[in-house]
Amino acid sequence: MRKYLTATFGIFALFIGSLAAQAEQTAVLWWDGSPTYDGATNAQDRAAMANYINQFDGGASYAVTFKHATQRGALAAVLAGAPFDIIVLDVTTTSRNFTNADLDALRAHYASGKRALMLDGTLWVRNARPGPKTVFPGPNGASAALLINQIAALADAGGGILIGTDHREFQAGANQLLEAIVPRARFSGRTNPSRDGEFIGGTLLNAAVPVRPLDILQHWEEIPSQAEAPVGQFTDFMGNPVTLHTLVETSDKPGGKAKRPYITASFAPGEGRTAIDSNAEPEPVRDYMPTRKSKVSE
Repeated sequence: MRKYLTATFGIFALFIGSLAAQAEQTAVLWWDGSPTYDGATNAQDRAAMANYINQFDGGASYAVTFKHATQRGALAAVLAGAPFDIIVLDVTTTSRNFTNADLDALRAHYASGKRALMLDGTLWVRNARPGPKTVFPGPNGASAALLINQIAALADAGGGILIGTDHREFQAGANQLLEAIVPRARFSGRTNPSRDGEFIGGTLLNAAVPVRPLDILQHWEEIPSQAEAPVGQFTDFMGNPVTLHTLVETSDKPGGKAKRPYITASFAPGEGRTAIDSNAEPEPVRDYMPTRKSKVSE
C-alpha cells in the first residue's frame, strides 16, 4: 500500500510540475499571412523564425503556434480556438484581405489587456533569399537575436501584438490590421538605410540577448527596402491614448537627411542611444538556462 501511495504521489507531483512548467511559458501565435513572392520567401522560411522562438532557452520561455494562411476569415478561426499572450502578424500583402471577423478577433485580444504593440517595417526581410546576409539567422545570428529581443520585450510588457511588413507596395494587409487597433497609425514609404542613425534604448539590442548593431544593419543593407513605422501620439479603437516610440531610426542613403523610424512600440525603449553601425556588443541583461523542450504547432 505504501509503495502504491508513493508511486501515485510521484506521478501526481510530476503532473503538477509539468503544469507549472507549461504555465511559465508565454504562448505565441506566429501568423504568416504573406504569399510567396517570386521564390524570395515561403511558409518554411517564416516557420524557421517561429521555431527559433519556440526552441529558445531550450523551450522554457515560449510555446509557439505557427500558422500560414492567406484565406479571409482564417485568423478569426485560429484566435477563437486558443488564447495567446503574443500575436505576431507577419503580413506583407498588396491587398486588404482580412474580414471584419478577423479584425474583431484581433481587437478582442488587444482589449483583453495584451496591448504592448510593436510595429516592424523590417520583419518580412528577416528571412528572405536574395543574398546570404538576408537568410535567417542573419550575420552572426543578428536577425535571430533581434527577433527574440522583440518577443522578450512584448512578454515583459505582459503580452502584445507585433505587426510586420515591407515597403509601400506591400503594406495593405499590415495597415488594415494596424488601423483596426490604432485607427490613424499606418506604415508608409520605402526606406534605404544609411549608417547615419541610432538605436534608441536597449530594447532591440539586449532585451534578451546582446546583438551588435552593425550586424543588424548589414542585413538591412542587403535588402534596402524597409517600411517606415508610425511614431507619435494616437488613440486606439477603445479611446485610449497610445504613444508609439521610435526604437531605431536612420536616414536614407547617403545620410544626413531626416531620420525615419523602422521599428516602433507602444512601450518606452529605455535610455541611451547607440550608433546604428556600432560594432560593440551590449552587456546582456539576462542569464538564460535551457531547461526543457516544446514543439511548434503546425
